[in-house]
Amino acid sequence: MPDTRYNFNGSAAYDYRSNAVPQPRPGVLPEEKPLRKPKTVAHARPVIAPLAVIGLVLTAVLLLMVVYSYVQLYETSTQVGQLQSQLSQAQADTAKLRSTYESRIDLARIEARAKELGMTLPSARQTVYLNIAGADHAEVLQVDQRSYLEKAFDALTGSFSGMLEYFR
Repeated sequence: MPDTRYNFNGSAAYDYRSNAVPQPRPGVLPEEKPLRKPKTVAHARPVIAPLAVIGLVLTAVLLLMVVYSYVQLYETSTQVGQLQSQLSQAQADTAKLRSTYESRIDLARIEARAKELGMTLPSARQTVYLNIAGADHAEVLQVDQRSYLEKAFDALTGSFSGMLEYFR
């Protein structure tokens, strides 16, 4: 039969039958710990970094430049729109004036005036036909004013200098 005198809880064995009472400890108060005084921290003034200030100023300048460029773009596009409307109006006026001009040309009156001045229509004999289907080119001829002796001398010196270049 198993021994039931000892019970255990985990690895600690204890005896329930004993009347052992724990001895009271003497009433000693723990030593008082001195209270810590909170350290007074001197609050330093925030220091503004000069590089940060320069960066902010540059950012502001660039922002102003961008806004200014958009204003310039808007003004320019408005001017372009106005100029385009003026151009279309001018083209319409030109077409109107051209039609008025062409309607005032009276060919019968011009022919009558030409007959008064003694002008006549050209005859078949007076008509000249040109063929310009070929390529357009021109040749400029230069006359060489040198004598034969000078030409021969230049040819010999050219040949001699060519031989020297070949054998180098």
